[in-house]
Amino acid sequence: MEAITAESLTIRYDGKPAVEGVDFTLEDGETLLLLGPNGAGKTTLLKAIACFHRDYSGRLEVFGREPCEAKELIGYVPQSHSLNERVPLTALEVVAMGGVYRRGFVHFKLPPETMEKAGEVLGFVGLAEVGDRLFSELSGGQKQRVLLARALMSDPKLLLLDEPLSALDPSARVDVASVLAKIKRERRVTMVITTHDINPLIEVGDRIMLLNRRLIAFGRPEEVLQDPIIKSVYGPLARVIPVEGKLFCITGDVHLHRHGGGGR
Repeated sequence: MEAITAESLTIRYDGKPAVEGVDFTLEDGETLLLLGPNGAGKTTLLKAIACFHRDYSGRLEVFGREPCEAKELIGYVPQSHSLNERVPLTALEVVAMGGVYRRGFVHFKLPPETMEKAGEVLGFVGLAEVGDRLFSELSGGQKQRVLLARALMSDPKLLLLDEPLSALDPSARVDVASVLAKIKRERRVTMVITTHDINPLIEVGDRIMLLNRRLIAFGRPEEVLQDPIIKSVYGPLARVIPVEGKLFCITGDVHLHRHGGGGR
C-alpha cells in the first residue's frame, strides 16, 4: 500500500513556489531520509504532508487520502518543540498529552488508562526511569525521545520527524537513532525524516530523497549517494568515497553520510 503519493506537487509560500514539481511514492512501512541544504524545502514538504501547510497544487495523498483527511494517521515531531518548560510537566505527563489532544482533555484530567499507556510508551523509548522527572530537567537526547514517545501515543501509521538529531551530542544521536530503528522494526511505522547528518540514520532508510526546491534524486541509498548527484547539490568539493563496501559522502557542510554495502 502507498503511504505517500506526490505527483507534480508544487508548494507555495506567499504565492511563490518553495517546492516545485515533486513526484515520488513511499510504500507503507518504508522510511524516507530527506536531505538537502538549508532552504531546500524539506520542512515545507513535511508540513504539507502533515496538513500544516495547504497552499499547494498537484496531487498529494497520505494512505490514499488528502493529508487533512488523514490527520489521525499522522504523528509529527517538529525540529523545535513548543512546550513551555516553565510549566512543571513531568516526562510522563508530556508523553500522555499525545494521547489526549484529539479527545479534548486538558493536562489535569488525564485518564488513568492514558497514563498507563504513556508509561508503556516511555519504556519503549528506553526512558521508563525518568517518568516522574520534570521534562525541563532532562538532557537534550532524553527530551527528544520523550517527544518521540508523545508522537507514538496516538499509534500513528506515518511519523514525520524534522531534524530529530539536530543539536544533540554524538551519544544522544546514537540513542535517538536506535529508537527510530526500533520503531521501524517493531511498529512498522512509515517514517519521513529530514536530516543534515544521514550517518546515524542510514541503516533505517529505505529511500533517500535529495531536495533543492526541486526533486534532485529519489531512490535507494546506493542510487542516490553518487558523486554527480551529491555534487549537483552540495558543490564541487562534495564527494562520495567507497571504503570497504561502505559509501562515505562528504558534503560542503563537512557532514559524513555512510551507506553499508548491499543496500535495500
